[in-house]
Amino acid sequence: MPTDKSETEHWYYGAAILLLSALYYGLYLNIGFSAADDGNYAQIAYELYLGRAPEELAINYGILWFKIGEGLFHVFGVNYVLVKIFFFAVIAATNILIFYTINVMSGSRLFALTMTAVPLIVPAFPATAFYGFCILLNAAAQMRIAAKITRVTWIDAAIAGAALSLSFQIRPDFGYIWTVPLTLLLLAATFKSSSTHRTWELFGAAIAAFFIVQAPLLVSAMNGGYAGLVLQQYMSYPATMVDYALSGVRALISGNVAQPDSAGSTSLQRPGLTAIGSANTARSSLAILIYLPVIAIGGFVAVNILLIAKRWRAGRFDVVAQSLVALFAAAAAFPHYFFYRPDLSHVANFMPGYVILAAAIILQLYQTRQATAIPWQRWATLTGLSAAFIHLTFFLWVGLQTPGTGSIAVANGRAEPFEAGNGIDVTVSTAEKARLEIVRNAVLQNSEPKDRIVCVPYCPGFAFMSERRMLFKNFYVDDSMLVLDPNWIPDAIELTRDVRPPVVVVLDWAINGTEISRFKNWASDYIAVLEELSQETIEHPGFTIYLL
Repeated sequence: MPTDKSETEHWYYGAAILLLSALYYGLYLNIGFSAADDGNYAQIAYELYLGRAPEELAINYGILWFKIGEGLFHVFGVNYVLVKIFFFAVIAATNILIFYTINVMSGSRLFALTMTAVPLIVPAFPATAFYGFCILLNAAAQMRIAAKITRVTWIDAAIAGAALSLSFQIRPDFGYIWTVPLTLLLLAATFKSSSTHRTWELFGAAIAAFFIVQAPLLVSAMNGGYAGLVLQQYMSYPATMVDYALSGVRALISGNVAQPDSAGSTSLQRPGLTAIGSANTARSSLAILIYLPVIAIGGFVAVNILLIAKRWRAGRFDVVAQSLVALFAAAAAFPHYFFYRPDLSHVANFMPGYVILAAAIILQLYQTRQATAIPWQRWATLTGLSAAFIHLTFFLWVGLQTPGTGSIAVANGRAEPFEAGNGIDVTVSTAEKARLEIVRNAVLQNSEPKDRIVCVPYCPGFAFMSERRMLFKNFYVDDSMLVLDPNWIPDAIELTRDVRPPVVVVLDWAINGTEISRFKNWASDYIAVLEELSQETIEHPGFTIYLL
């Protein structure tokens, strides 16, 4: 591969990726309507636009992510198309960052374009595209530092600090994660310097840029009265991250892939290794996609740990630094899909960062082609490469056929036009159209624009397409609410009795793949109150509408 390490990219490479992304994603921009994930984003942005205080909503991601949507609505009007354009614009920006990161690491634009093609063709799940964006924003900025680790400037440090700051505002856990490699890189950059001035220069530039980028949000939060929410999010994430990590490790050690906790709640099941090759093709495919990266990441870590001392003595600080960034690019989103939500959507969110690690594996294998290469190093790297190559290829094959990622597979079987409020003009399947029309008509015919309605367990898009507000602050309610908020059911009953929302939509969705995770099961007391208060019910396969 070329050894040219020039960081100056011709603008037309980025423009070409942007154009290709726009042309491809434009083919299915208006196909499908997700009342869950897309609807969640749209409804939160809509409620903020209507003046609902952020503290009155259970905002589970960084506030900036939703404030962008609110801002788009203020500028262009409330429109579902804006939401979809925003999601795919973030994906396109991520594609450009992937190209930049791999090009800086390899010096080969052709190689960078080839690797970028994978997440471009099967992109991340649109509603959570910030996973890949936050990861690549930091990977790009820190790979820039890694590639010239002995000649880092204050500008490089400032760019990385700004990227880190933006990540905190969108999803704090990615901010915390990327603080680790940035600290190590800046320390390495000053390792051979006898002057403390250089250390202060680099760390000072990164810290200053961090707070400068934080300032607009913090000022807006103080003026808007939600500064406490922003700080609470920042402060709560470390404990949440530790809790998820310990829970994941315990489940891994015990061998349990899905066990109810003491309160009876469950999490999404991770298929066991025995699912690979089973008769259930979908579950077998998911298991392959879940476990193959473990081999690739494990092989990469083993090789680089064993060689780190040798590379350091040889003065190959850049190789060590680039390997560190590549590892964090893959590891940043690994726990999300492996421990928390092992589904195709979260695997797709993991892929943009994983592509960076796959590219690093290929480069390291290329570097061991010489006769002097250590045999075990070559074979270990080849094993990691094989796992990464099979994983990327299999991901393309599955992702292009199965909805759940951000690929064109979402268009499969969807050809019926459906229109609703707030600019919804999409094509859906026949079954989806029937369901959406029943919900839309029930809400419009039995409520007023000022009314607040209930949509559970996770379908706020029904409120958005009907131009209504939501009654509960929590839009995502599964059986974990019994653990997170033990009083949720009695509080929900009291609020429902007090407000008497005219429409309550209840989906019969096993949201975590278990019977207890169906709303009618874990929230049976609330269902009993709905049956008591309702004047009429509308039954349809998959959901019930209670008219109070």
